[in-house]
Amino acid sequence: MANDATKDLFQLRRCDAKRATCVLKKISQLSRGEFSGNNFKVLHGPSHGIPIYQAEVLSNLRLVYQIDCSLDDDGQAERQAVKVYGIYSHKQLDHIWPWLSKLLSGRGKVYRQRCILRKPAESDGGVYRPAIFPPRAEEFTTEQSPVFVREDGSNEDLSWLMSNKYVKLSKAYLNGLRAEREVELPFELTTKEWQIVHCLTSCYVIGRSGTGKTTAMVFKMLGIQRAWEQVPSTRKPRQLFVTRYPVLAAKVEEFFTSLVESLALAERTQDELQSLRSQIRSTVEHPPRMMDPLNAVNYRPGTPRKYSELSDHDFPLFITFDQLARMIAADIQADDPSSYDRNNSILAKVIDDESSFITYEVFKTNYWPRLCDICRSPLARNFGPWLVFSEFMGVIKGSETAFNSPNGILDRQTYVNLSTRAYPVFAEDRHSLYSTFESYSKLKCELYGYDVADRTYAILKGLSLKGQQVDYLYVDEVQDNLIIDTILLRNLCKNPNGLFWAGDTAQTISAGSTFRFADLKAFIHRAEAAGSMAIQKSCAAPEVFELAINYRSHGGIVNCAQLIVKLITGFWPDSIDTLQPERAMLGGPKPVFFSGWQDETFPYEPFFSGLRGNRELGAEQCILVRDNAVREKIRERFGDVAVILTLQESKGLEFDDVFLYNFFEGSAATFSQWRIVLMAYSDQENTLSCNTGRSPHSVLCTELKNLYVGITRARKRLYLMDYSRNSEPMRELWSKEGLIDVAPPGTNICQYADKSTPEQWAASGHKLFNAGQFQEAVRCFERANLPRQLRIARAYRQREVAMLTFQASDRQKAFLAAAEAFVQCAGEAPDIEKISFYGDVAKSYALANSVYEAVKFYIKANDFAGAAKQYHKAGRFDEIVQILVRHSEKITASYKDELLYICVVHYFRNRSRPPIPLFSSSEEELKYLESKGLHKARIHLLESHGRFFEAAEVHLGLGQPCGAIECLLKDQQNPGALQRAVDIALDNLWQECSFDMLVQDVLRDKGTNARQVLDCIQGIPLERLKGPDSRQIRFFRAVQKSPFSEEVYQLGEEFSDRGEEAMALMAFDVLSSQLPTLRSACASEFDIFLKRFERYVRLLISIVPDEIHFRVTDSQVRKVFGIVQSSNHQYAVAAGTFLHGKFKQNEYLSADINDLLQSQLKEHLRRKVLQENHVSCTSQAFSMGCPYFILHGRHCHRKHCNQQHERLNGATYNMKVNVHLQQMRILDLMYSAVKKDHAWRQRQRNYAACMQRYTVHFTSKVPSLISTGTPSVMLRDASALFGNGFERQSCTWNLLAIGRMISAT
Repeated sequence: MANDATKDLFQLRRCDAKRATCVLKKISQLSRGEFSGNNFKVLHGPSHGIPIYQAEVLSNLRLVYQIDCSLDDDGQAERQAVKVYGIYSHKQLDHIWPWLSKLLSGRGKVYRQRCILRKPAESDGGVYRPAIFPPRAEEFTTEQSPVFVREDGSNEDLSWLMSNKYVKLSKAYLNGLRAEREVELPFELTTKEWQIVHCLTSCYVIGRSGTGKTTAMVFKMLGIQRAWEQVPSTRKPRQLFVTRYPVLAAKVEEFFTSLVESLALAERTQDELQSLRSQIRSTVEHPPRMMDPLNAVNYRPGTPRKYSELSDHDFPLFITFDQLARMIAADIQADDPSSYDRNNSILAKVIDDESSFITYEVFKTNYWPRLCDICRSPLARNFGPWLVFSEFMGVIKGSETAFNSPNGILDRQTYVNLSTRAYPVFAEDRHSLYSTFESYSKLKCELYGYDVADRTYAILKGLSLKGQQVDYLYVDEVQDNLIIDTILLRNLCKNPNGLFWAGDTAQTISAGSTFRFADLKAFIHRAEAAGSMAIQKSCAAPEVFELAINYRSHGGIVNCAQLIVKLITGFWPDSIDTLQPERAMLGGPKPVFFSGWQDETFPYEPFFSGLRGNRELGAEQCILVRDNAVREKIRERFGDVAVILTLQESKGLEFDDVFLYNFFEGSAATFSQWRIVLMAYSDQENTLSCNTGRSPHSVLCTELKNLYVGITRARKRLYLMDYSRNSEPMRELWSKEGLIDVAPPGTNICQYADKSTPEQWAASGHKLFNAGQFQEAVRCFERANLPRQLRIARAYRQREVAMLTFQASDRQKAFLAAAEAFVQCAGEAPDIEKISFYGDVAKSYALANSVYEAVKFYIKANDFAGAAKQYHKAGRFDEIVQILVRHSEKITASYKDELLYICVVHYFRNRSRPPIPLFSSSEEELKYLESKGLHKARIHLLESHGRFFEAAEVHLGLGQPCGAIECLLKDQQNPGALQRAVDIALDNLWQECSFDMLVQDVLRDKGTNARQVLDCIQGIPLERLKGPDSRQIRFFRAVQKSPFSEEVYQLGEEFSDRGEEAMALMAFDVLSSQLPTLRSACASEFDIFLKRFERYVRLLISIVPDEIHFRVTDSQVRKVFGIVQSSNHQYAVAAGTFLHGKFKQNEYLSADINDLLQSQLKEHLRRKVLQENHVSCTSQAFSMGCPYFILHGRHCHRKHCNQQHERLNGATYNMKVNVHLQQMRILDLMYSAVKKDHAWRQRQRNYAACMQRYTVHFTSKVPSLISTGTPSVMLRDASALFGNGFERQSCTWNLLAIGRMISAT
C-alpha cells in the first residue's frame, strides 16, 4: 500500500465505512491473484511500458495498482506483489498513469519481464500465484518526472509516484484502519538496505544526503527490538542512538516509537480496537508542540542525570551527544567532587554551566573579532572564522594525533609537521594559525570557557564507565563529531559486533569535522587492538556499505552535485571517502545559472525587482547566502521577501526550490584558484591530478564541500545566482558537462516564485523552528497567521540573541527580555506545555543572574533541582534544606545526594544546624557521614554528644593519633579516657622509636608522628599514670631534651633495678648512639661514656646467654623491638625495626622469635663493641702525646710529627691510662660472652692482637720521669680489671707488661 493509498483508505473509512469495506474486499480479491474482468483493466497506452491496472470498486471508485516485485523479509528473494497506488475517481485517472508506466520502464528489461510475468494457479483460469525471483541490482530511469498544470494554474510534480513509501497490508495495518488510527509500518527496502539491516557484524554506512542511512539504522533497531519481544524472558538488549542534532533524535525516536506501537496493533482485540477508536474520536487535535530544538543537553527531560542511572526501561534510548556527554561527566565528577584540577573544572561546567560552552556561533561572535585584533594576521582575509575554528577543533585538539599527545593538544612542531595531504587547509600557514590558537586558548581561560574538544578530552581522561555498557550503538551523522568523540562512544558499547556508524563526509561543514570514514575505521581498529581502554575487539571485520541511491532529489540536482564530489575526490582524495557515483530515482530539470547582472549598488537588482510590494517567494523556497551580512543586505534592499539562510544554518534542511546567491563572489578562494579546477579537469581529460594539496589552494576543498551542501538542499529546482568573476570556472565546467542551463539576462524572479497556503507556511515555520532557525520561523508564522506560534518563535529568537551577546550588562538585559517573552508564552500555553515554558523562563532568569526570579519559575516548572542550584548559587542553604525535605521525590537520587552532601558540609563548616533536621536520628547521620568520608563532621557530632571514645577511634582510623589523644583528654567524666590516651601515645611512640634507631632524631623532627604525639602529652600529669607508663613517658621526654644526659642513664638504671630490662636496654642503646661524636672528646668525657657503655655491654651479655628472662611474651620486649602479635602463637616484626627482614616470611612462632632475638642481640653486641673500638682508635682521648714535646720544653724537633702536642700532668696521664684499661675490659667482656660460640673462636687471635696493641701503646709512649700514684695500687687496679677476664695463657704477658710499665713510672 502506497502512502497515498493509505491516506485515501483511512479518509474513506472515516467518511463512509461501507465504501471502505468494499475497497478492502477488492484488495482481498487481488491479494488472492484474482486478475480477471473489472479487476484487471490496463490504464496506459504504450505497449513497451510497465502495465498499470485499475480495479473497479463502485461505479465512480477505482483502485489503481501494479504487479510489482518486492523483497522478502529476509532479503534473499523477490516475489511478485500487488502495489496499490491509490483510490481515484474517473477524473483523476487522466494523464498520470501512462507517464508512470513509461517512467517505470526505465528500471530495465529484467524488471519489466518480472512485472508482466503471470503464473496461473492450479485452480481454474483467472487466478494466479506470485512468481519468485532472485534479488536483482537496482536500475532507475533518467526520464524527467512529469509536471501537470491544475485548473487553478498551479503546478503538480508527480515524482512522488516513484519515490513513494510502500507498506504491507498486514493485520496491524487493518487493525489500525478499524481503530481509525494512523499507522507507521515498516516499508519496502532496497536490496542494499536489507543487507545492512541483517548484517551480523559492526558496519560503516556511507551515503550522500537522502540515500536512506537513517532508515536502515531504524529498521535494524526495530528488528532487534521485535526479536526480544518474541522472547521477553531474556535480557532486554540495550540499544543507543546518538546524533548531534536534537531534532533528528526526536524525529527518529518518534518514527521508531510509531513503528513499534503500530506493529503492536496486530495483537489488539476487537474490544480494545473499539475503545481506541473512541479515544481517538474524542481527542481534540492540538497544534504541534514546540519544544526547544537547541536544547541538546536537556533534549530528553525525563532522562536520568547520570549514565549509571539508566535502566533497561530507558532503552532503546535516542539521545544527543551533548546530553550523553553530560550524563557521563556527572558520573565522573561524582567520584571526587572535591578535586579542582582543570579537567574536573571542565566537567563541572559540562554538568551545570551551558553558558560557558564555546560553539561555533559563540566563537564567531565573541572570540573571532578579538583574535583578529590580537593577531592581525591574514587569516581573517584568507580563511575566515569557520575554517580557523574547524582547524582548532578538528586537528589541533580533536584529531587522533592530538588524542595521543600530552594534554590532548598538538604542540607547535607536531602540528607544523602534519601531512599536507591529510590536513591540507593551512599547510603553508601553520605557524601563523598556531599563534592564533595560542591566543584563543589564553582568551578562553580568561573567559572561563570550554569547547567541545575540552569536554571530550576531560571525559576521556577521567573515564571509568559506571553502569552497564550498551549492546548496540548507532551513531548518525557521525561526520559532524570530532574523531575523539568516536572513541568515547566506542567505550559505551560492549558488543564489538554491535556498532553502526552512518554519515557522509562530503557534508562535513560542521566546525571540527575533518575525518573520513577510512580514518574512523582505522582509528577504532587501532583503539581496539591497543587494549589500553579495555575495548573488546571483534573477531569479524566490520562491513562497509555504500548507499548511492538518492530518494529526495532528482537527477538534475544529483548529477550537478556529483561533479562536485568528483572534483573533491580527484584533487583531495584524503579529504572525503571515495564512493560509487550517486544516482537519483528520477531525472529532473537541470539547475539554472543566472549571470550577466552587475549592478554596482546591488547585484541582481532586476532579478529581485519583482519581489517588491506584496510579492515574495513561497514557503518551500529558500535563498542560501554566505553569511548574515549578505542576508541583511538583501532584506534591507527588498524587505522580508523570502526565507534566507546561511549555508551552515541550512545543514539538515531541504526545500523544494533553492536560490544559491553569490556563493562564488563571497568565496575565500580567488579566481585563479577556481580556475585551476577548470584547467586541470580539461587538460587531464577528466582525470584530476593537480597539486592543490597546499594552502591556499587547499581552501578550495572546503569551498567545494560548502557548495555541495548548498546544492543538495534542493529537492526539485536549483537556481545559482552569481555575477562574480570567481563563478566563471565552475559555470563553464558545468555547462561543458551539460549539467546546467544558463538563464538569459532580464529574467524576473517572479516567474519562479510559488504561492503558498497558510498551512504550507505553518509547516515551513515548524520545520525551521525545529531546526533552530527562529528568525526565519518568525517570518513563516506571520504569514500563517499563527500569533501564538509567532510569539514562541520570537521568544526563542530573543534568547538566541542574548546567548550571542558578549557585553555583560547588555547580555543581562537581553536575557531578562527573553524571560519576559517566555512568561507570556507560558500564559497562553495549554497546561501540558506550561511547564516547558516555565523552564525556559527560569533558565533565562538564571543566565541573567536574577536568582530569586529563576527559583520562582523553576518551582513552577516542577524543577526543584534547578531551584536548588540557584539557591546554592546564592548561598541559601536553609532553602535547599526545605526543598530536600519537602520535595525530595521530585529530585533524582543522585542530585538529591549531592545536595544533601553540600548542605551537611556547609552546616559543619559553620558549626550550625539546619532549620529542619536532615536525618531522623544521630545514628543515621553518623552512618551518612561515614559513608561520605566526612570524618571531621562525624568527629564533631560524636564530641557534641559526649562520645569521646568513639570520636577517638575515628581519629585513629584516619591515622590521626594526636586528634584521638586530644579528643580523649577532653573527656573529664570517664576515668579510663586518660589511660586510653596514654596507651595511644605510647603505641605511636614505639612505632617510630624502637631499639637500635636514632630515637632522638625522630623525637626532634617536627614532621614525625612521634614528635607530634609527644607534644600532645606534654601536659599529662605523670603522677596519675601507672608506673611503667610514667617511666616510659619520662624516658621519651628525656631523650628528646638531651639524649646523652645523666637523666637518661639514671632512667636506664632505674629500669634495670625494676626488672624492666627491655626498657633499660633501650635507654643504654640511646646513650651508645653518642659514639660518632666522641672522636674529638677529651679523656674525661670518653671516660664517662665508657662507664655507661660498659653497663650497656654487661646488660647485653646478661641477655645473650639467657641469664635474664628476656622473652617475646613480655609486652615491653615487644614494644622495644617492634614485635606484633598476629595470633596466639605467631608474631610479626614491624618494617624498619631491629629484627625486620631477617627472613623472607614475616611470621614467627614464639620460640623462633626468641632465638632470633638472642642471635641478633649477640651480633649487635659484637657490632657495637667493634664500632666503639674503632672510634677509640682514632679518638684524641687515647692519644698519649708526643714525648719529645713533653721532655724538651714543649718543643718537638721533628718536622712531620703527627702526635698530639699537649701538656701532660699526673691527672691527665692517669685518665688516659684509665680509658685504655676500660677499653681492654670492654673487649674482654665481649669476648667472654661469645667464647662458647664456635664461630667466635676463630676471632680469638684478633682480640688478643687488639689487647697487645693497647699494651704496646702504653709501653712505647709512657715517659719515665713522671711519677704519680703508687705502683702497687696501679697494679692492683689492673689485676682487678683483668683478673676474671682473660685466659691465662693468652693474657699473662699483657699483665706483666702493664706491671713493668707501672713500676717504671
